[in-house]
Amino acid sequence: MILLTGATGNVGSHLLQILCRDGHPVRALVRSSEKADNLRGYDCETAVGSFEDPPSLHRALAGVDRVFLLSRAGEHMAEQEKAVVDAIAAAHGQARVVKVAAAGYEHGGIALAEQHGAVVAHLRASGLPTTVLAPTSFMQNMLTWAGSISERGQFAAPAGAAAISHVDARDVAAVAAHVLTSDGHEGASYTVTGAEALTYAQVAERFTAALGKPVSYVDVPPEAAREAMVAAGMQSWLADALVELNGVYRTGAAVGTTDEVEKATGRPARSVETFLQDHLAAFRGM
Repeated sequence: MILLTGATGNVGSHLLQILCRDGHPVRALVRSSEKADNLRGYDCETAVGSFEDPPSLHRALAGVDRVFLLSRAGEHMAEQEKAVVDAIAAAHGQARVVKVAAAGYEHGGIALAEQHGAVVAHLRASGLPTTVLAPTSFMQNMLTWAGSISERGQFAAPAGAAAISHVDARDVAAVAAHVLTSDGHEGASYTVTGAEALTYAQVAERFTAALGKPVSYVDVPPEAAREAMVAAGMQSWLADALVELNGVYRTGAAVGTTDEVEKATGRPARSVETFLQDHLAAFRGM
């Protein structure tokens, strides 16, 4: 039995589809009965609970031998995921864990990477068989630009001319499914990227071609970007973290690509063009 956390998110929802399609026994951990109801169309079990509720974690782990560990970015993400690790170790000493981190987590230096690094270190200290998936920036993050692209034909980011090997969350899910359901991955850490690194100016060219109208990229100074994110309702710590992350991108840290998607699936990673074609309605404001 595979316990799937983050089952309703960008990666988890696609992973759930893959595992159910292929007939693997899955239990999805969700925070509410309403979210459980949303999964009724899937051939899976559901468990209502949270990372902050140890008894609910122990109930969710009953009969589980593999765990997919993924949670939303948050100030307390490391502590919450460590609690899951402790529950796994206490209930099922040798359950395999596939943890989603972020590319560069092992180097630290920025808040988001250090949180993931702390969880990975805790996993390794626990003795649990562990595999780390470290994706680059998700293409799905571009959906936050849908309104500005459909209304004004532009999007903004504090990334300068950085090239970033964006990866589709569906490809990360496919790699996760492969790792969860095959052997030989214990102790490994896989950096999962898209097929090519593009600057946001190049991404704007892809938008222009896909939408048939001019789309431009606006390079925003970091402090102005932070102010805009906070004004739009984003928590200060997350705005700080995203500005910090884009600063790392500007150093060229996200320009590399890997073939982990192709090795796991037998096909190349999805391109930005494919992602845009699959989400044209959103970017057209439909």
